[in-house]
Amino acid sequence: MSEILPSSVGTQTAAPSVQQIVAVVAAPQPKAIDLAVLKKGTKDFLDFADDTKEIFYAYLYHRTGSAKLANTLLSEIYMDVLSKALSLWWFGKLRMTMLLERAEEAISQQKGTEADLDTLYIPTLTWLSEAERKSVSSLHDGLWTLEAEAQRLLILSLLVGLSDERIGEILSVKTDLVTKKLVQAKELLLSRWQPIAGLETKLGSLVFEPSLSIADETNLRFALVEKYNSLRMRRYQWVVIGGLFAVMSNVIVASVLAFAVIVQPPTSMRGTKSQVASLDAVLLKRQMELSDSKRAMQATFQESQRIAAFSVSRDVTALGLASALEALKSQQEQEAEANRLIKLLRRADTAIETLIIKPIEVAIEYLLQIF
Repeated sequence: MSEILPSSVGTQTAAPSVQQIVAVVAAPQPKAIDLAVLKKGTKDFLDFADDTKEIFYAYLYHRTGSAKLANTLLSEIYMDVLSKALSLWWFGKLRMTMLLERAEEAISQQKGTEADLDTLYIPTLTWLSEAERKSVSSLHDGLWTLEAEAQRLLILSLLVGLSDERIGEILSVKTDLVTKKLVQAKELLLSRWQPIAGLETKLGSLVFEPSLSIADETNLRFALVEKYNSLRMRRYQWVVIGGLFAVMSNVIVASVLAFAVIVQPPTSMRGTKSQVASLDAVLLKRQMELSDSKRAMQATFQESQRIAAFSVSRDVTALGLASALEALKSQQEQEAEANRLIKLLRRADTAIETLIIKPIEVAIEYLLQIF
C-alpha cells in the first residue's frame, strides 16, 4: 500500500445493499491454492510475487496509463522472470529490479493503447479542485517524455508513494543518490508538465495504487504454479536427455573402437605382435638393469658396514692405548716417589749412624777403659 497517502483519502464507501451481497455470494469463487502441496521453489516465487505485485502493478499502470494493459503485462513479466529464474545458467537473486527492467522491454514492444486515466485515476483525486484535476490529467503525458530512469523514480515516489529509503532498497541505490536524482527529475517534470499555480506544492497528494481483483490475483498465482511445474518438468526432461546422450555417446565410441579392431588387417596385427615383442625385450633389459642396481646397492651397503666396524675397532684400540699409557705414567710416578723415599731413608740412616751410634760406641769404649 501507499506509504504517503492512502488511495481512499477523501472518499466515503457506502454500505452494500442486499442485492449486492447476494450477487457476491452467488458469483463463482476463485479456486484456492493449497500451499501444503506446493514445492518449495514454487512457494518461494509466490512469496516474491506477493511481496512485489501491488507495487509493480501500480508502477505498470502509471507507466502505461491502462489498467487492462498493466494487468496483461503483469502476468507476462512474472512468467518471463520465472522462466529466467529456472534457467540452468542463472545464479542470481530475485529482485524488484528484474521486474522493472523487463517491464521497460515489454512496454517498448507494445503498440499504442487507449489510456483510462481520466476515468480511473483522475476521479479519485477528490481533494483537488476541478482545475487542478484537469491539470493533473496531463501529468502522465509530460512524465512519459522523460528518460526511463526518471520515469521510474517519479512513479515510485509521486504516484506509488514510496519513500526514498524504500526506493533505494528496491533499486539497490543509496538513499542520498535517490533523493538527488528525484530532485532533478521533479524539476525536469515540472518544466515538461507546466501545472497550474499552486499544484506543484501538492505533488505528494497524487498517489494512486490500483488494486488487483481477487480473481486476477488468483489466476496469476495459478498461472505461476502451472508455469513452474512445466518448467521443472522440462528441466528434468533435459537432464534425462543429457544422461541418455552421454550413455549413447559412450556406447557409440565403444562400438566404433570394437569395429576398428575386428576389421583390422592381419599385417597390422603382426606389426602389433612385433611391437609387443620389442616392448618385452625392453622390459627384460630394464629388469636386468634394476637387478644390477640392487646388487650394487647391496655391495655398497656391506662395504659401508665393514668400514663402520673398522672405525669402531680403531676407536677402541686408540682408547686402550691411551689407558695403558696413562697407567704406565702413573706407575713411573709411583716408582720415582718410592726411590725418593729410599734416598731420604738412606740419608737419615747415615745421619743417625754418624750423630748417635758412633758417639755411643766412643762413649762405651771410654767407659771400658776407665773401669
